[in-house]
This record gives sequence, structure tokens and C-alpha cells, in this order.
Amino acid sequence: MGNIGNNDTKLFHAIEDFFSKKGHEGLGINAISKKSGVDKSYIYRKYETFENLLEAYFIHKDYWSTRVSAVNDAISDDAPFSLRQIIDYYLHKQFDTVLTDNQFKKLMLWSVSEENELMKSFITKREEVGEKLFEAAKVEIKETAVDFRAVSAINVAALYYLGLHAASNNGTFCGLDLNTTEDQQKIKDAISFINQIFLK
Repeated sequence: MGNIGNNDTKLFHAIEDFFSKKGHEGLGINAISKKSGVDKSYIYRKYETFENLLEAYFIHKDYWSTRVSAVNDAISDDAPFSLRQIIDYYLHKQFDTVLTDNQFKKLMLWSVSEENELMKSFITKREEVGEKLFEAAKVEIKETAVDFRAVSAINVAALYYLGLHAASNNGTFCGLDLNTTEDQQKIKDAISFINQIFLK
């Protein structure tokens, strides 16, 4: 689909603004074209369908889809950080993102609240991106009776859920106040503790 240009940025901002105010209900090409000031002909020429535009936005917004390439670039024999330190860093930042990015929260809720082909396609692409990271991590995984993929699934899913939970009710989970810096750090420390069990 090419690089992101000025019109694409306007479209992404319009989608984000729509999400923040109305959620995904009523989201359509007419509304986004009007809000962004970008003609529908550009959307069809660049993305072919409105669904493809939304998918491009989701990938642009998704935490891991936009960071795995950076993780892979950081993995090398002469890298100043170990793979475990790199994964710790990005998992901690994932938690920060879910805590602070309201549009990302809405996207996460939509992805798990209803079944549709657009989300299936987006999630499939996210899995393909994640597979590259698991391949790169093979040589760094310790021999244990527990599958590192399963551990990673729990880590990532838990951080998503805890970040969403922090924004609801009083934000307390297992006696931790997820809206305080102190207890957020305890979650990050726990993630790092788990990773050091499985990664060299």
C-alpha cells in the first residue's frame, strides 16, 4: 500500500478521532472522508476498499505490529542488550501504552467483542509479525517443561487486560492499584521475573 503520506495521516487522525468519540459504531467511508477532508477517490485508489484503510490504521496503531521489526533489528551478536532485556523493555512499554492510549483501548475492546472478517485479517497479520520474533528468540530460550509461546501469550494478554482494567471501576486488581506508578512498576517487575526464568 506504499508509504504513509499526508492524506494517510489525515485519514488515520480522522479514524482515531471518530473512535475516541463514538467507538466503531457508524464508522464508514463517508464519515471518515468528510472528517479528514480527503476525497473518497483517494481512499479507493490507495487502499481499494475502506476495510483495507481500517486494516492499515489498525496495524499502524497496534503495539506489537509496529515494534517487532525494531526488536529484530536490536537482536545481534554485538548488541549491547540481551534479548531478555529487549523483550522486558517492550512488554513494559506495551503496558504503558494500554494504560495511556484511549484509542488503543477501544481497538482492543472491538477486537475481542465481536467477530468480523476485518478483525480476523488484522489479527492474522499480527500473528505473522509475532512469528518472526519467536523465530529470532529460539536460540535464547532456556530448556524448560513449559512452552515459551504459552508464557508469552499469558504475559501479553495479562498486560492488555490489566491496562484495560485500570481504566474501569477503581483500577484495583489483586490489591494493586493499577493507576499508581508504584503498583504499575510491581507488574513490570513481575513480568521481568517471569522472563528471566525462560530467557537466557
